[in-house]
Amino acid sequence: MAVFHPRIPDEIWPEGATRPSNAPELTFRRYLEDALADAPWIVVQNLLIQDPYRIGTREIDFLVIDPTRGMITIEVKGGDYRFHPDHGWHRRVRDEIRRDERGAPKQANDSMFALVRALASHALHSPQRPPYLHGWLLALVDADIDKNSLPPDAHGRVIDAPRCRDPAQLLSDIESQFELMRLGFPDVVCGQDSCVGDLVRRHILPETRSRLGVRDEIQNARVIETDVLRPIRGVMEAVHDMDRLAIEGYPGTGKTYAALYRARRDLADGHRTLVLCYNIPLAASLTAALAAKPVRANTPIEELRARNCVVARFHAMAMIAAETRGATPDPAAPEYYEVLVDALESVAKDGAFGVFDSIIVDEGQDFSPGMMRALDALTGADGRVAFLHDPNQLLYESTPLAELTSRFGQPLKLRENLRNSHTITAFLRSLDPTRLEGFAAPPSNRTGQPVVVWEYPHEDAAAQLEAIARIVRHLHLAEDVRLDDIAILSPFRRERTVLNGVDQIAGIPLVSLEDAAKRREFDPPCLRFETLHRFKGLESPVVVLHDVSGASRNVAYEAILTACSRAQHALYVLRSSDYRGGAALPVQGELP
Repeated sequence: MAVFHPRIPDEIWPEGATRPSNAPELTFRRYLEDALADAPWIVVQNLLIQDPYRIGTREIDFLVIDPTRGMITIEVKGGDYRFHPDHGWHRRVRDEIRRDERGAPKQANDSMFALVRALASHALHSPQRPPYLHGWLLALVDADIDKNSLPPDAHGRVIDAPRCRDPAQLLSDIESQFELMRLGFPDVVCGQDSCVGDLVRRHILPETRSRLGVRDEIQNARVIETDVLRPIRGVMEAVHDMDRLAIEGYPGTGKTYAALYRARRDLADGHRTLVLCYNIPLAASLTAALAAKPVRANTPIEELRARNCVVARFHAMAMIAAETRGATPDPAAPEYYEVLVDALESVAKDGAFGVFDSIIVDEGQDFSPGMMRALDALTGADGRVAFLHDPNQLLYESTPLAELTSRFGQPLKLRENLRNSHTITAFLRSLDPTRLEGFAAPPSNRTGQPVVVWEYPHEDAAAQLEAIARIVRHLHLAEDVRLDDIAILSPFRRERTVLNGVDQIAGIPLVSLEDAAKRREFDPPCLRFETLHRFKGLESPVVVLHDVSGASRNVAYEAILTACSRAQHALYVLRSSDYRGGAALPVQGELP
């Protein structure tokens, strides 16, 4: 029987869903397991790869590998997904026809060649003439189609629902594709002397991650996870016995990785552990990474007291405390946050949360002195506290350096940038060379795309919207970047930006980061927008920072650095002609 990776597939259940969002892939996997019962092949499900020549990741639903011949990528579509000459590739949702402008065949073909180029960069073979057979198929697990109605590029490559359900037919279609590839590439060595087995052992399986795993990319997973981050793991091991610890690091230097590593070690040691941060999206990311239960403002305090691992944003804990005291403050009151902080300190001193053996704070630069006192109440006099922060990304109120030093001693400092490409690292350093002296990316990081800073006439909304649309069209259509890999950020709330009242860009729905996480399987693809404040601590392959205008605190050096450092591979900054902020933002590069 074929060997499947992962051995047990992940089910993805969005909040409130009645079935897994990856139900079509789960259904096709069952069909594939039956069809390949006697085939000594390898199947990798949900393989994330990084094309060395493109921005962002690609996802292959299924990679079917015959170690003696080559590999086939299979793109899976469920529901009423089909082709019609009048509508192209589309699905019908109720009475609405939702067109897929790219189309599944192009998606499958592009993913296949992204894999070929990624393997070529590892195995040093020609990406134009790989020494193995390679092809693609499209599986429509719910649709019965007329093959004569398909466009020319899909002839012989589409497996509809009846053939998916028949193990013999499904195997025959896969075998037929291998035979067609053999005729098309007669010079490829097949059989026992094929290089495919070696590629699988050396490059594909060592990089394989399931869809719910860490966001690994086949190009740099081994470098980032094993080599670059090894020093951070070594540091955290060396300081593991330190109960009071501060770590100061530039953007992208591995602070969140260090926080998660400390939390996992403390949990493994039997410590009741609390991980705190400032904003909702980062709290959600940390919660998922530690497989913890979400903490919301209405979570009963009794439930939290029973948990061994609690991951939350600070103010969610404070709101729970205020509710417990029966004195929830008015959000419109100027003292709202101070009342919440006092409530958390008071309730924690009373023991309502129980005592935490260990507290880890990520993005701690915005923790005020009052918040630090609340930490003392939560952990007690002898508890462990690891405090990770970056003064360069301070957006709100901070604890004075002297107090931090008295609490934790001199901080450990992280300087090497593990997140951003070399081009983005150099750009971030140019925002204030004095404050970011010593900030550099390791040689293993990708060179990256040139950073673009484009100036628009002040208050010219049309020019700015067209610029955003040009960037999105280029990335998504020409560069084949997944929409999930693009983050559209601003220094201001939406109602104060060019996106006020705009519900789509380049014909693509525009959705807040929080709402995008709640979308269902058959909802159309979307672009994510958010403020730089709420995106703090997160990252994205591409960032478009818009509405950089004026001279307020929202466009101060710290805010611009925070926003721009979220980008891993490509960064576009749309700056108003009236920009007078604290970061150097000279016009550079060109819009695509």
